[in-house]
Amino acid sequence: MNSELLVNFIFDKASQLKIPIVIIGGLALPAYNVARTTLDIDISINISTQKQLNQFLLELNREGIKSLQNPKLGQDLFTVFGFKNEAEIWLKPCDAFEWDKEMTKKIKLYFGNIFVLALEDFILTKLARSDRSSTDISDILQILINNYKEIDWEYFRFRLNWANLESDFKEILQGIELEINEDLKKILIKILEQLK
Repeated sequence: MNSELLVNFIFDKASQLKIPIVIIGGLALPAYNVARTTLDIDISINISTQKQLNQFLLELNREGIKSLQNPKLGQDLFTVFGFKNEAEIWLKPCDAFEWDKEMTKKIKLYFGNIFVLALEDFILTKLARSDRSSTDISDILQILINNYKEIDWEYFRFRLNWANLESDFKEILQGIELEINEDLKKILIKILEQLK
């Protein structure tokens, strides 16, 4: 599949240049035990200098992966094209905050050479979106329900506080009274209890 080829080449080049990189958005959801179809390829790279970004772009270009833009370090994202596909490459994990040491340390191997954010940080990126949609909220709830026993609650509380998103998160969880399935309602109540 062309999209897999594009993702693999981008990850290979980032790895060769020792650039922290993760898939984000809907493409990363299977890593968190959530199945949802998406055609978007969203990748986040942690680059600190324009020189490093230029080198990354040069390496991609050598493989036939090109950007029609002239990406600069201060931008949120740029698009690359290759193998009859396109990918958005974000220079930060979401539009609301930058990379930080804690997030970089907790990156997880998903498969092959593909990495994802820690479960807690991925939830944070969905929660912090400036254009948070009902799909983002659904993704957050599904991730919580499918992984509530694996969440590092101390780290998650720290991250919510760091991003000033604790009240947003609690507001989303208060929708549990609308949940018809009693088993899911019990899980969401346990999640709320973890935040006390």
